[in-house]
Amino acid sequence: MSFKLQFNASIKKELVTKVLQRKFKLVRENIKNVLRNEAFPHLITLIMKGYDSLSDRGEKGPDDPTSPSRWRPEFLAKLHKDLEDTFIATKDIISVKIGDRDFLGYDPSGVINPDDTQPLHWLVFYIEGLIGDWAFITPDDYNRLTRGNYETKWGRFSQGFMVSKEDYQEQGWDRTIPFSQVRHPFSGFAPLDIFTEALNEFKIRPFIQKAIDAAIRGKRV
Repeated sequence: MSFKLQFNASIKKELVTKVLQRKFKLVRENIKNVLRNEAFPHLITLIMKGYDSLSDRGEKGPDDPTSPSRWRPEFLAKLHKDLEDTFIATKDIISVKIGDRDFLGYDPSGVINPDDTQPLHWLVFYIEGLIGDWAFITPDDYNRLTRGNYETKWGRFSQGFMVSKEDYQEQGWDRTIPFSQVRHPFSGFAPLDIFTEALNEFKIRPFIQKAIDAAIRGKRV
């Protein structure tokens, strides 16, 4: 005995379009979530790796207020706040600004305010390089050098200020405190752009592929 089955398996174009639209919507949603929750946090991790290399590069001691190691929690928190505040996902575009120029104290004109004492803005010296020999003068140092009262408005640092070796010696301060004792550990260091280095190491494609593969399986991430 045999059976003959015959049926019409035609699929309407509109149905296919709807299925593909739903699949594409899932792909787009997955990409947004993976970038927001995995890819960009990974980029922050890479930036922090560069930040830690700055700390290793010029560690001076626990009393140095310019040491990056002292401000690591604040720096990391600022990066995550940037991600939270600037992450934008529209139908066609996903964007985020992490470590923009104002992060380092630049105003819209591209100029740094010399009176700025925000600790995170000190990093501009380390990222862009500190060519030549510089001293970091603490309030106690200044009082010893001048027998006067330190004015906190001076310089970019609320707990001291930078001065070149030439200016230091011109003031005759090396007769009281040898320059070598106050020489800043980043003197003579070339630029180390931790943001650019992180971007060069950052690979976004695996994260995109993960989002697409999950969507193909009908899974949200």
